[in-house]
Amino acid sequence: MYYQLPNNSLNITIINTEQVAACQQSWDEFLPPGHHLQSRHLQAFENAAVENITTQYVQVFLKEELIGLLYLQQFRFQHNHLNFNRRPALLSKLIGVLLPAQVPLLVCGHLFRINFEGFYFKDPAHQPLLFDAIELFQQQNQYKPGGIIIKDCPGIFIEQRCQLSGYHFFNGDVTMEISRKEPWLSFDDYLKSLKKDYRQRAKKIIQRFENIETKELNAAGIKEQAAAIDRLYWNVVNKQTVKLGTINNAYFYELKKDLQQNFEFHALYLDGIMVGFYTFIFYQHTMETHFIGLDYEVNKTSNLYFNILFAGIRTMIGKKFDLLELGRTGREAKGNAGAQPRQVFNYIKVNNLVVKITINYFLKRFNKAANYNLTERSVFK
Repeated sequence: MYYQLPNNSLNITIINTEQVAACQQSWDEFLPPGHHLQSRHLQAFENAAVENITTQYVQVFLKEELIGLLYLQQFRFQHNHLNFNRRPALLSKLIGVLLPAQVPLLVCGHLFRINFEGFYFKDPAHQPLLFDAIELFQQQNQYKPGGIIIKDCPGIFIEQRCQLSGYHFFNGDVTMEISRKEPWLSFDDYLKSLKKDYRQRAKKIIQRFENIETKELNAAGIKEQAAAIDRLYWNVVNKQTVKLGTINNAYFYELKKDLQQNFEFHALYLDGIMVGFYTFIFYQHTMETHFIGLDYEVNKTSNLYFNILFAGIRTMIGKKFDLLELGRTGREAKGNAGAQPRQVFNYIKVNNLVVKITINYFLKRFNKAANYNLTERSVFK
């Protein structure tokens, strides 16, 4: 489907999910080899059939020349994605009354992945045309979302250009990372590099994990353990202030089939019962701890969460990756393991006053729960 902005040489073609197969070759040939927007990676997410999300694929043309691609997720944000019951306040109750039952959001990028830019332009000078292309998409679809999020941008767009399009830099998104130090040839080297108090604490945490058995699951194993995976995943999700979308067990199954050796699913067992899991995604020089699941009663006695952090560090060192991405939540715990915060570059446009108030309110609650105001510390000698 073709659309052109009046008095402009920019135009787009929208490819819906039913048309992707026919355009797969031209889409993939435009991208660099191995790029995360290659159609097979996007199709894996389609196959998982995550609820409340539909996807759109957009080709961007300038004077009839293909210059860029966009990956868009349309997300139906609902009341159950916000935790109104956790320490309810008057404003929280008021938002619960005024906020529409469903708010359509448009995301350029991937709600469940980090460093997964939802756009690619061969010429970086064309990147600011992203804002015009998204406007064209809305006009084409007659789609009026309550808010638009451009996720995981590689850097800062020119502020004036953002403001002209009604976008603002969203500075509330911080992720935690730990870099591998040159002397770390083993996990023991990491432990030895910690200050005495942190090292002693780490050893106690690891000792409490000795009764836990860890098994790596293949795609078939993930499917077999679907019910346990859902239960443990939702234990974690239900503690979150904001649930900007939720996945399902099929997401992990499809991710394993797609990424194969670049995705690992590790299940934790106590007396033969799955009590937790953690997942890794591997890139060329970096890796990330992806989603986790926990039995919080077992976590109290066996320190599952902290040992998952250590498992990521142990894997980073063993596989000689330069950096481990640990995610947005639990920042204080990750700081105690040696991770440092990094600003993620997102841009947001809000078209609804109640949505804007809701975002600001729950962002403050999220950052407070995630220890946003981390005090600077050095856990290493």
